[in-house]
Amino acid sequence: MTNHLFAVDTEARTIEGLLVPFNELSRPSITTEPVMFTAASGLTVPTDPTVATLYDNDHDRFEPRGRGVEFATTSAGVTAKFSVARTAEGDALLSRAAKAKADGVPLRLSAEIKGLVRKGREAIAGAITGASIASEGAFASAALFSAETSEHDESRYTDEHGVTWQRVRDTETVTDDDGTTTTTTTVVESTTTDTTTAEAPEAEPQEEETALMSATTIVPGQVQQDRPAPSLNGLFSAIARQDPEALREYRGAGELFALAQVQHSGPTTVTIGADTQQSGYLGELWTRAPFNRRIVPLLQTAALTSWNMKGWRWVAGKTPTVSDYNGNAEEVPSNPVDTEPVDVNASRLAGGHRLDRRYTDFNDQEVVASYLVNQTEDYKRKTDGKALTAVLAAATTTAPGAVPAGISKGLAAIVDGALGVIATENAPSYALVDPALWRDILLTPKDDILAYLETGFGFEQGTGPGFTIRPAATSGKVIVGAKEALTFYELGETPIRVDGIVPGNGATDVAVFGYWATLANNAAAIRSVTPA
Repeated sequence: MTNHLFAVDTEARTIEGLLVPFNELSRPSITTEPVMFTAASGLTVPTDPTVATLYDNDHDRFEPRGRGVEFATTSAGVTAKFSVARTAEGDALLSRAAKAKADGVPLRLSAEIKGLVRKGREAIAGAITGASIASEGAFASAALFSAETSEHDESRYTDEHGVTWQRVRDTETVTDDDGTTTTTTTVVESTTTDTTTAEAPEAEPQEEETALMSATTIVPGQVQQDRPAPSLNGLFSAIARQDPEALREYRGAGELFALAQVQHSGPTTVTIGADTQQSGYLGELWTRAPFNRRIVPLLQTAALTSWNMKGWRWVAGKTPTVSDYNGNAEEVPSNPVDTEPVDVNASRLAGGHRLDRRYTDFNDQEVVASYLVNQTEDYKRKTDGKALTAVLAAATTTAPGAVPAGISKGLAAIVDGALGVIATENAPSYALVDPALWRDILLTPKDDILAYLETGFGFEQGTGPGFTIRPAATSGKVIVGAKEALTFYELGETPIRVDGIVPGNGATDVAVFGYWATLANNAAAIRSVTPA
């Protein structure tokens, strides 16, 4: 690659030129003061040139045109060679470059540099990541000509706006506090119009900093209107408003130096995210709806007042009865009667764990509260299962009747069981249906269900007030019962919570206890029907 030889090869589809000249102050940027690179600036180039992208239209990231082929550091600066893509847009760029060759109007190269570190005007570090064809490059000397432009006077040229420019040198001498004198020569440009000479802008010395620079589009001789200077805040505001007019102000403000990205993974083995991120507390995650007992509420309930409870009842078939009586001082009818004792022992459920004291010492009551909620729900679940077992064990078998056409066999079994309960002079209040039969009932039209039950039950108001049908694990059976036929006993507010401190282990023992019992008062008022 030849220094100062800017070339466009339409056959080879390549563009090359001086990308970052040394000892030349950059043009003004929207976000940063001008900067100058030297051979000692530590500017690095990609070790694999193909990672560098060539863009068009002032660093428009949606206008890629090619990939890097070669980068080199020379005494004049960093040169670059790009291969232009074989696309319609790439063809247009090469045609534009060929026309520039014929017209003697230079195309501009504008570098993309990340990680820029500077001290005052002088850059001391940075890395080239790509370049763009721009209307006004970041550096005046960074331009593309045809190979023949070496025959022309490179100190003067005319740009695409018809304005003639002259390269001049500005020498600055600085004497340090220790008496050391440093002379810096900066290449700048000024227009040779009759009325104006534009010199390189002055900038106050700055402390070492990392900055983002972008090339602005400056049209010499154009009158500037009084309006706010372009800024990043203005750009973001225009994007948020989706204001085309406001965005047009930033059309030529392509990126010269890309911001060094602070990635979540960071540059070290310990990620930035792990070092800085804040954790949000989720609390206990939802797993299911709170459990409510479904069987116990259907039964008669009573308080369990003693571990052992005693009672009595009439023996079936030996209850007091009456018969026809003729009078006339005859002896009244009488029948054998008998009673039997009823003895009920309580059963219990319990569960407990030893919890570290940190849950109580730090008042972390959420864990303890959730623990007790789960224990209580499991107690309810287990006692509901005990109640169902008692109902199934006490039930009297009833033979199923014929199932009418179009009627669910589950519905027919409910009617058969209800009639059996009614025969004991009790009112059926609930039916427990196997899930498979329950599905069959649900798929029956609602009007058919109501009409059949109201007719088939044969007692006042058909289905009866408070009659409930629920699915339950009844092993293919339908259970119909009267509420009073079985009593479920329970001790007070159950389960009972018990806490105990274990100082030797730095722990707290937490446990729950519950007591329950069941008693079948009248097994005949609970009917079990296996559908035909």
